[in-house]
Amino acid sequence: MKHYDYIEWLLYKNEMLSKEKSEEMKEHLYGCDTCMEIFLSLIDENEEETAGEIISDDFTSKVLNNTPKANKRNPEVKQNKQNKQNRKTFYYQFGYYAAVASVTIILTLSGLYTNLVDAVPKLTDSIQITEESSNLIADLSNSIVNSTSGFLFSIENFDRNNGRNE
Repeated sequence: MKHYDYIEWLLYKNEMLSKEKSEEMKEHLYGCDTCMEIFLSLIDENEEETAGEIISDDFTSKVLNNTPKANKRNPEVKQNKQNKQNRKTFYYQFGYYAAVASVTIILTLSGLYTNLVDAVPKLTDSIQITEESSNLIADLSNSIVNSTSGFLFSIENFDRNNGRNE
């Protein structure tokens, strides 16, 4: 990228270059920070005062509100975006609840819930209760516990009876 020097920017500022050269330098100025610094260093106090008279007081805030990067940092724009998001969420939730309520009303009017209330007793009557099959492992465990308990009980009784006889 070709950079322009101080003299060239001074000639550009004073409009002493050809139209083609001025356009070329203007385009370059948009993309080159180095040349932008040189050009901005050429602006003196008189030009700043003149610009202050021409530019309105709310110029900065208008520019910042219209700049995408500045919108991220600007709390007013963030608040506006948050309000829009809150409204969208509200409308989405409202639409969801309205749809659910509509479906419920349609099902109620069509008699589906009444039919369900009538169908439940019929379903319970049609269910057959089958006998539970015995669990072999549980039965085996119970018989072992019962046998062991009986054996221990007989030992205790034997010890009591022998203690009384002596």
